[in-house]
This record gives sequence, structure tokens and C-alpha cells, in this order.
Amino acid sequence: MYSFRTKDNGPDLEITVTRAMLAVSATATLVYRSDDYFFINILAAVALLLGAIFINWLLAKFSISKFGLMATAAIILLIATRSIVFAAVLLVYGSLLKFLKKKPVLLVSEEGITIKKLFTSPAYTWNDFSNVILKDNLLTLDFKSNKLIQVNIDERDANMDAAAFNTFCKKLIEN
Repeated sequence: MYSFRTKDNGPDLEITVTRAMLAVSATATLVYRSDDYFFINILAAVALLLGAIFINWLLAKFSISKFGLMATAAIILLIATRSIVFAAVLLVYGSLLKFLKKKPVLLVSEEGITIKKLFTSPAYTWNDFSNVILKDNLLTLDFKSNKLIQVNIDERDANMDAAAFNTFCKKLIEN
């Protein structure tokens, strides 16, 4: 049995959603401001907008987690709006972010190939495939229905014997 973790090469959805949440938080500090603390609301909105714009730099430069960034944003939002609801939404999002963003894992066995995702785990039998090839950390699943799935394999799984894997798959497809 072979197991592969996928490599995430696409744009990071977490960063995009976090950036959007920070921008919405900045807007909330301006919309739900109080006249007594107008200057604090403006500073909070500017800080949150700068956080949204420079999120990649902040995460890399200061080595903080996305949850840490969201917790800081929640505190700023709580101070500016004095609304626990807004801060709680950011904290819930920050804590759920780790659990909701799981990279798919491919399990290749003698029964077939299963792609384990967060909510679904489609399983395919060897009769569904016309070819399965691993080359240069790229796993290609070629279906008889002309469907094609190509997945970049994580570097941690790259040291396996690709020739043995390809032979294993070819033997099972031919049976």
C-alpha cells in the first residue's frame, strides 16, 4: 500500500480568506464606530487594512501563525467596536482554519485508489483507470472515461521508488 500527501502549489485559500476577514474587520471598525473614540477607530481600521495588505510579509517576517494574527485582529476589533460578537467570529474562524484546510491524501492499494479529502473520500477501482504514473513527483491518474487527475506529491514522499510504484500500478490495471 502506498500513501501520498499532496503538495499545495495553488494560491493559498487561507491567506485570501484571512485577508478578506481582516478587510471586513477594518470596515466594521469604521461602520460600528463611536464618536467618543473616533481616532481609535480610524487607527484600528488602518491597522487592520495594513494587516490585510501585508499579511504574507507579517506571517513570514514575524513567524506568527494565522491564528495569532486573527487573535490580534480580534483584540483590535474588540477595542474599536466594543462588540464581542465581531471578535468571537474572528477567533472562531482562526481556530477552525487549521481543521478545515486539510490537504488530500491519496491511498493506493490492491483494491484501488482512494483520495481522502475533508468531507469526501472518493474511491476508484483499478478497472476505472487506463494508466497511473508517478514521475518527477507528479502522480497522474488517467481514467478510462478520459478524466485526468494530476497531483503534485509532497517532497516528504518523493524518496520512494517510482519505478516500483509504476510497475505495481501497471500490474493491477492489467488484471
